Amino acid sequence: MSHGVVGAILMGGQSRRFGSDKALAVAAGISMGKRVVVAMRRAGIDPVVASGGTAGAELGLVTVPDKTPGAGPLAALASILSWANTGGVVVTPCDLPLLKASDIETIIEAWRANPDVVACATVGGKPSPMLACWPAAAARRLQIAVDEGRSRYYDGLDILGWNGVEVDPASVSDADDPTTLTELLAQATTTESMPDATEA
Repeated sequence: MSHGVVGAILMGGQSRRFGSDKALAVAAGISMGKRVVVAMRRAGIDPVVASGGTAGAELGLVTVPDKTPGAGPLAALASILSWANTGGVVVTPCDLPLLKASDIETIIEAWRANPDVVACATVGGKPSPMLACWPAAAARRLQIAVDEGRSRYYDGLDILGWNGVEVDPASVSDADDPTTLTELLAQATTTESMPDATEA
């Protein structure tokens, strides 16, 4: 197995609570999707692609289609891993406005140390699979689980096994609605998660 790592940003959700496409929602002058792209690129990931949805094109990303749309996040994950084919895939949703490159780097290091299982972010020891590096070789195993009706990231962790990597809670704090996004940006205390105009 190659130890190369690519990045995929989930953009196929319906954003019912947010009221508009979360990937394109502007957060302090920069869209949430672009913030995640910048964090991944700062961590040295290339390429970075979008998973599902239509916002990827507006952000200059190739979009990997979901083979079984509407079947849940595990289905989208299986499609991404199948596309990657080899190596590891760092997968995050588009609504993590304070995602830190340093946490992504730590996740990648943990995956490289044990590439047969998932390197999953934890907060207080509890898994937070919104930020994880998944082995692409597991695509078929996860697709079988999807075909059997399983749909959650946690199902994927159970099937593949995982190593926990403690991260800053801000990195995995998702903005499900505009109010939460405003609150998260107000809490930002470092420039690491605040891309500048040249990166955006």
